[in-house]
Amino acid sequence: MRIDVALVPQEIEGRNLENTTAIVIDVLRASTCIANAVANDCDGVIPTVSVEEAMDISRAYARDDYLLCGERKNEKIDGFDLGNSPLEYSLDRVQGKKLIMTTTNGTRAIRAAKTAPNVIIGAFRNITACCRLAVTLNRDILIVCAGQNERFAMEDAICAGAFVRELSGMIDIEESDGCRTAHLLYDTVHEKLGEALSQSTHGRNLINTGFGEDVKVAAEIDCVEVVPVFHEGHIVAMDVSGGVRVHA
Repeated sequence: MRIDVALVPQEIEGRNLENTTAIVIDVLRASTCIANAVANDCDGVIPTVSVEEAMDISRAYARDDYLLCGERKNEKIDGFDLGNSPLEYSLDRVQGKKLIMTTTNGTRAIRAAKTAPNVIIGAFRNITACCRLAVTLNRDILIVCAGQNERFAMEDAICAGAFVRELSGMIDIEESDGCRTAHLLYDTVHEKLGEALSQSTHGRNLINTGFGEDVKVAAEIDCVEVVPVFHEGHIVAMDVSGGVRVHA
């Protein structure tokens, strides 16, 4: 099975993904938030690319049924219910709620990969479950790093390398150059993962703006068993048998 890593999201522009399983990573912080939200039984996540789109979609739902979620420049958007801290996506806050989300990088990367037949949302917190599902789908795998403002983000590349390492323990893989690069980076820092994430540009920015705990949470491995997948415009849970838990 061929594994490729797009180290920046521009690499997938115009790419034919029809026979590919995409794994989208924005470890600081959107994909970590989504893993927590789905694990805590939210009624699906709708990723959007702008505040205006999120507001437009929200009008289709009763106010008690949804939460507006997202950030700009690391901070919660004015008038939104939740920001982009994984600590906010707790059971008592998100259970049964539709989450309409817009973030600077992660939700855009998810939408960019939408032409793939399966789009998995991956993080350190659900890495093993995501890899197991990706293997059962039996397609070549493309790991998409969301990056930071369309530029390389070290933390996403490290996480991509962890996915490559996990997949290589499950199946025989053929690595692209991007894949090898991410793999080597992860092998270099994996014994001090939290420290590596905190030393990334985005990690430092989060720490300096009071979100240091988010960086620690993002570095935790295999805390949840869920696999969020982007399905018909919504992010929902998929189990390893390929069954999608679709919400109304």
